Amino acid sequence: MTTIGTTLRRRARAAITLAAAAALVGLLPTSSQANVNRYTVQPNSPKPTVCNNSGTIPAGTWIQNKVCGYWVGTAMASSSFDVHQTAASNYHYGRSLGGNNICGWIPPGALGSSPTASVAESCSDATKDNISHRRTIGYNFNAAAHAATDGTAITVNPACTAYYNYYTTNAYSDGSLRDVAGNPGSTVMYRFTTNGSNPAIVVRDSAIGWIFLSRSCVTDWNGITFYNDND
Repeated sequence: MTTIGTTLRRRARAAITLAAAAALVGLLPTSSQANVNRYTVQPNSPKPTVCNNSGTIPAGTWIQNKVCGYWVGTAMASSSFDVHQTAASNYHYGRSLGGNNICGWIPPGALGSSPTASVAESCSDATKDNISHRRTIGYNFNAAAHAATDGTAITVNPACTAYYNYYTTNAYSDGSLRDVAGNPGSTVMYRFTTNGSNPAIVVRDSAIGWIFLSRSCVTDWNGITFYNDND
């Protein structure tokens, strides 16, 4: 015969078993830790018409700090890009691999049509928000926040080497010049100076496009006024 005491003991054991099972489930990976698709960056990608640009980017595609934001590097053709989010404009937020390994935004139309792999997420919403503010990426801007979309003319040594990339961290706090782009013209359009122990300058060359140069390349700042307000 089953007594009241026996019944209570059985119920207690069942409760312990259920609690242990629930704890184990809590330790297992959840579907919220989703994978994202990896794609290959194409050469001659279109410049973003949604931002009033035209033409193509022979080396690959731009990396920007937000949709229609500041240029912060080039996702080189044949490198990989992990798409985490896609905006209504079809800009993609995610990780640029190759020599960069940084999170940022790339314009529409820059990726191959089919994914090459499924990989773990690696670019957070917190990073997305942080890099959207221009003081995260640099200082000494050529204009106040939201006041310009291009640079200001300065003079540089045309024998200097231009580079497509600099940043090496999601914090945009440091980097090193790499991915040779050629030589600039003697006049370029200065936009801002990067963060880092050996900072570079971001300029637009009339032939190459957006590039990084060593600050030592500048021969005349032409009396430019610098701005350090955030946005």
